[in-house]
Amino acid sequence: MENKGMIYELIGKAIGRIGAIGKDKKNAQQGFMYRGIDQVYNALNPVMAELGIFFCPEVLDQKREERQTKNGSVLTYTILTMKFTAYAPDGSNVSMVVVGEGMDSGDKSSNKAMSVAMKYAMFQLFCIPTEEMKDPDADVYDDVLPRGATRAPQMAPQAQVSTVATVPPTQGQAAAQPQQTPPAPNPNPLAGEAPGTFISRRIFEMKQEFPGFDFMKARTELIKEGKVPDVPSATLQMDQAKTLADAVYLWHSARKAS
Repeated sequence: MENKGMIYELIGKAIGRIGAIGKDKKNAQQGFMYRGIDQVYNALNPVMAELGIFFCPEVLDQKREERQTKNGSVLTYTILTMKFTAYAPDGSNVSMVVVGEGMDSGDKSSNKAMSVAMKYAMFQLFCIPTEEMKDPDADVYDDVLPRGATRAPQMAPQAQVSTVATVPPTQGQAAAQPQQTPPAPNPNPLAGEAPGTFISRRIFEMKQEFPGFDFMKARTELIKEGKVPDVPSATLQMDQAKTLADAVYLWHSARKAS
């Protein structure tokens, strides 16, 4: 039987209106960048209010334990299995079940777990672009042993002494040596690659090349200079995505050279 509930149409409209959410908050202890729950609320609130979508959370399961830090203090570690149900004005709804984890030295571990569950439920339901979210396939763990197995000790390699004398090049010789050609700023998209996937791949590649790579800062500056259009990543066409990737690459190249 065909389901004509409004919620399915409204979620599709919301996906088209919610822009990207970049990492612009910094963890004070470990120094990594992250996206806060407030950023998610700020991005979703106007769209949900306009379309009439709202959510009801429900805790399905809770697990708590105490863990001790290296300094001897005690942290409460909480794992919550959460169910979020999205409703449309006609009462039609869809539900999703996610797991959130949180640790706190006081009474906020459950709050943190609920925030994490909410944040990633919204990211996945609305396919929110995150600009630089690392794809799980980017990591390959090919040096992992089964649990309980031990690795055989390896002999340290013996140093090899070269018998060929090396002479540093003269100034003229150094100048004559060809300079390394930098990689093309914007390789062609892969076959069948969507604009959003292309941007995510180029961001990952540029992060490997430029220390302190900051996509959001570069993009903001380029928009101010009128070099790239102020278009949400979710609605970029491929030619716009390539222009954006080119401009961000050249922006970081100029700063690296200086």
